[in-house]
Amino acid sequence: MGYVSTSRLGDYMPFHLDISDGEPFEIRILENDLEILAIVPIGHDSSIDVQYNAIVTLIRLEPFDGDYKAELMFDIVEAAPEGSTYFYDGLDTEKFLLGGDREVVLEVICSATENIVAQRQPDAIVMSSFQTNLPDKALVKYMGVSNAIRGAGYEGGEGNTFQGQHIWMFVKR
Repeated sequence: MGYVSTSRLGDYMPFHLDISDGEPFEIRILENDLEILAIVPIGHDSSIDVQYNAIVTLIRLEPFDGDYKAELMFDIVEAAPEGSTYFYDGLDTEKFLLGGDREVVLEVICSATENIVAQRQPDAIVMSSFQTNLPDKALVKYMGVSNAIRGAGYEGGEGNTFQGQHIWMFVKR
């Protein structure tokens, strides 16, 4: 399962995508009363003993008017023996996720999003971009995640921007 992509991080290093388009994949769920976390192993680089995971988190926010609100966040985590590195920016993941790999990983993130949102079913969800002043190309992943949230029974989408940060809001239908 999977295939090898190549990238440049200083020296030539192979990234192996461990998931395939259209194939089943594992979603590991960790949860408590405040949050639910979906972890999907997406690939590895055995030359440097690194595992890559897609992470989607839904965190309960303080109640307002009695409603259950949550914030949704997603990223890629590089887990190495010496520690973890979190990637929130597509420019950083371009170093190891290329072309078709990026599309497959976005599909995984969207599936994990729909899964945890459907499990928790908050009354409202907010999501914001980590980086500010994103170009349209970078907003594509947020459109995909927004569609996954709507697929789990919500309506809404991008709202205001604040100091260059994009903000999306959704309410349960």
